Amino acid sequence: MKLKRLPIGDSDFKTVIEDNAYYIDKSMLIKEIITGGRVILITRPRRFGKTLNMSMLEYFFKNDEDNKHLFENLKIYKEKEIIEKYLNKYPVIYLTFKDAKKDDLLSMKIEIKSLIRKLYSDKLYLLNSEKLNELEKRYIRQILELEEIKGYTTEDKIAKEDTLFEMALKNLSEYLYKHHGKKAILLIDEYDTPIQHSYLEKYYKNFISFIGNILGNALKDNKYLEKAVLTGITRVAKESIFTGVNNLQISTVISKKFNDKFGVTKEELDEILKYYGIEYEKEKIIEWYNGYNFGGKEVYNPYSIINMVYEKEIKNYWINSSGNALIKELIRKGTAEIKTKIYELINGGTIDSTINENLVYGDLDNNLEESVWTLFLFTGYLTWVDKKGEGNSAEYKLKIPNKEAQEFYEMTVVNILKESGIGYNKIMELLINGEKIEFTKEFKNIVKESMSYYDVTEKEPERFYHGLILGMSVGLQKEYIIKSNREAGYGRADLILIPKEKTKPGIIIEFKKFKTDYDKNLKDSAERGMKQIEEKEYEKEIKSYGVEKVIKVAIAFDKKDVEIIVKE
Repeated sequence: MKLKRLPIGDSDFKTVIEDNAYYIDKSMLIKEIITGGRVILITRPRRFGKTLNMSMLEYFFKNDEDNKHLFENLKIYKEKEIIEKYLNKYPVIYLTFKDAKKDDLLSMKIEIKSLIRKLYSDKLYLLNSEKLNELEKRYIRQILELEEIKGYTTEDKIAKEDTLFEMALKNLSEYLYKHHGKKAILLIDEYDTPIQHSYLEKYYKNFISFIGNILGNALKDNKYLEKAVLTGITRVAKESIFTGVNNLQISTVISKKFNDKFGVTKEELDEILKYYGIEYEKEKIIEWYNGYNFGGKEVYNPYSIINMVYEKEIKNYWINSSGNALIKELIRKGTAEIKTKIYELINGGTIDSTINENLVYGDLDNNLEESVWTLFLFTGYLTWVDKKGEGNSAEYKLKIPNKEAQEFYEMTVVNILKESGIGYNKIMELLINGEKIEFTKEFKNIVKESMSYYDVTEKEPERFYHGLILGMSVGLQKEYIIKSNREAGYGRADLILIPKEKTKPGIIIEFKKFKTDYDKNLKDSAERGMKQIEEKEYEKEIKSYGVEKVIKVAIAFDKKDVEIIVKE
């Protein structure tokens, strides 16, 4: 039996079906869309099948071709009432912003206008419609640059053109309704790509009103709209896009709605592996590509699954497919608290955070920590495993979903932090090799030269130093078991490194902040830390592994001033 080809890189539904490529049947999404809200926003990580699903919706609804053959063998075709009422019965406006990534405001506006202009050029028959009046046809000609905007200076002309395009989607839906006698269906794929890019390229504030007006005008109180479906990675709120939109339905990774319509479910994975005869790899596949929780549903990364089945090799596919720029930027800007938590995640831990579904790019710098974890969750770099509470105050327990994402943190994130002076594991090698003086000197230099005054004067400066040392230790993961803030002996050790090879030394690190009530100077603070290590017998945990040599380090600090005591 000849196996079906895998749809590598295919996002056009018609191509996949007509080529008889392997297709995971997500057609019941159509029914959920029809019975859902008037405006539906679905956010999922990139490469989770959003574009293919949007393409399916376009081919199902559009009234300018007969696509019955595309759906005859799919689940939706059994829904006879839906087929009769909706299949190829509506004018469709389909717009994708997935490639709208320009470095400056003018270029981005030109790109957006070009995409809208293409929509109008595809509907040129409207210029000959008897149902449209001359003013409406004149508007279409101005959009298509068939008629010049006259009577304005260059600057005013640009402003007038912006205003013209800000009404373009709404007006197009009206013209389609007048011509066809049926309300339009609006599909916008990757709606937030240009917004995210404008934030990265520092022209967000000047761009958001333009794109917000285009989308907002089309979605708010538009009586010519039958249904609107938007997909993206994040929900962008408070930016005049969704404010005031009636009957808005939102599905994010923490929602139950549509939770099995994007990504590969466990049942679908079993079918793929059986069909291509690679069931024997299932355990490794789960370890590498599982771990996503969409509204309580276990989901696998479809991009990675398809590529892995095609190449017959388990490796990192999704992380290397670009799209990490915003994540990298937020890590670079992250506080010591954020960096510390990232290292805790890398070491297999979890973190707790509220999730702000109403993410506002313009507020990222004001509420950075919550925004970072929200973006990491929505973009697929974290997943949620538990939830406490309800509504906006609900707290989610987050972790790295799988080995593929883990590699991203170990390779990319650690490199970013190395660039900023963090994660330099050679300093830890000095300690392991018994070079106490050099270790002390290098550590003080990093604190003095690379770290901001703000970092070390936060409410919990211990977390900054803890994150710094944890970062330096990440490169030792192959040689050491790294335990952060774990119980050891009769108390808590800040950081314990247990060698996998017993001949190497174990390491205990304790941090102490200078306190005027207890200490005459920083040396006193460091001695207090060393006394705690010894009195509470932190080394017991390391020696329980059969390790004989233990290096004890007490690090005392007062802002950027550091005192270190090292004992063996």
